[in-house]
Amino acid sequence: MRVCKWLLMLVMAVTLSQTPLHAAEPRAKVLERLNAVIQELEAADEALRPKPKPKPKVVKKKNPDLSLMQKAKKAALALPRPMRVVIDIRSNHSDGKHSFADLKAMAAARGIEAVAFTEHDRTAVRFGIDPVAWLLGYTYERPSLYTTGVEKFVRDLQQFREQNRQMVFLGGTESIPGYYWTGMPLQDNFVLHDSDKHMITLGVERAEQVKALPSYHLKHMHSNFKLSVTFWCVAIFALLLFLLIKRQRGVALLVFASFVAFMATWLMQVRHEANADQDFITTARKQKLFVIWTHPGTNTGTRTESLGVKVKTEPYSNEVFDGPYADAFTAIYGDTDRNTSVGGRWDRYLADYLRGEKKKPLWAVSAGDFHYQGGFDTYLGDYPMDVWVRERSPAGVLMALQGGHNANWMQMNGTNIAFRTLAVADAEGHVALPGGSLRGAGPFFLVAALRPVRVKGGAAHLTLAAQVVADGMVIDTPTLPVAAGKVVVRKLELEVGDHAVRLRVPTQGNIRMEANPFFIRVVPGAKS
Repeated sequence: MRVCKWLLMLVMAVTLSQTPLHAAEPRAKVLERLNAVIQELEAADEALRPKPKPKPKVVKKKNPDLSLMQKAKKAALALPRPMRVVIDIRSNHSDGKHSFADLKAMAAARGIEAVAFTEHDRTAVRFGIDPVAWLLGYTYERPSLYTTGVEKFVRDLQQFREQNRQMVFLGGTESIPGYYWTGMPLQDNFVLHDSDKHMITLGVERAEQVKALPSYHLKHMHSNFKLSVTFWCVAIFALLLFLLIKRQRGVALLVFASFVAFMATWLMQVRHEANADQDFITTARKQKLFVIWTHPGTNTGTRTESLGVKVKTEPYSNEVFDGPYADAFTAIYGDTDRNTSVGGRWDRYLADYLRGEKKKPLWAVSAGDFHYQGGFDTYLGDYPMDVWVRERSPAGVLMALQGGHNANWMQMNGTNIAFRTLAVADAEGHVALPGGSLRGAGPFFLVAALRPVRVKGGAAHLTLAAQVVADGMVIDTPTLPVAAGKVVVRKLELEVGDHAVRLRVPTQGNIRMEANPFFIRVVPGAKS
């Protein structure tokens, strides 16, 4: 077609060149016809040219959960930011090296907003002849509220609160429920057992609360039972022999009868004595104290301490999860511990609770056993908790911990990461904090956001690999960026029934996190 068009134009040009100049009007008509023919040829050429196929329209599929996720995100972000809390802190009111003021300054430098001073109520190594070891024996005291004055501690704490209202301060104890001896003095098998089995109490406001604890009176601190029985038998036999030699038969008979009554009474008391751990928990609760098993997975081995005393404490996770039951246990405290591993003791306990075999949940906390800055290569704030409180007060923090509304961290070397929010929300915008419950048809969404508190070495750009654990199994592995404004929303794939769902960050360098579980009941008719 293009060839015809150019040939036509060539013919017309030759014709026009031979047209006389006086024939202007015919030339104009020829040009007009030429333009018309050219336009027709171009139109025909365009019609014959192959047209490109239209690109198919890309229709983006709508995510049916998108609006629900946005609603869940909005509900979670509406929750208040959690407080930064540390517990298990010793001051110079017991065997710590720092004053309240020094500890407050250290806490402020790490962004801590609440500190619990959990002092040793009494730390004593007592050995003697039961049941009067206090009379026939020796007691070696270490600094504690018993020696420095529990009244002074309570008074100083109240005064310090009044002078420093910008931070919250709690009172408490770290206590030894009981210990016992094995072996004989001056022999290699002479060992003190369970002196490192500790419990923390929180909520001390009065001196009477501490003085009521059995640990304060060394109630369950026992000497070697065999040695004590042997001593009394030998002593009374020698006395009876002396009286018989002196022909004091009546006195000897009276002594013998008294000894029989004494031994029977003592042995009956030993036989029916309350379990030391249970007695401590029961007494502490009567005093309105929150009770925490500390470092249950610890294994100190056998070591020698002051006065050449050998001490040994075996791990006591069995007591923590099989009873007697405290309110919480330290899930993160620095030592190697498997209780919070996926499918471990804690997950099995939570499953028992959902089945109704346990009366209440067992909450997790973090605690670093802090005595002085740099001691054992730890610093105040290395083991913080994010606690969602209703009010910024000692009572508010205690109430939140009683409800399990906390996430627990290990953050060494000055790293400070905190949750902006952590919650589970449903399609209707109902929301639950750690330790809380939700019930419905679903779907349910986990919402988490981290923020740098005060970061060293560019930790604000970290991304943490997390695990969502449901009923002892990992069901999701989200990544959590440490940056303000970054929010992670994940849909929870749960079947109909009751579930314990928790978020954790396995150890990554110097960081670890274990949050308390959400309890979710999915009913039939799930929207997911």
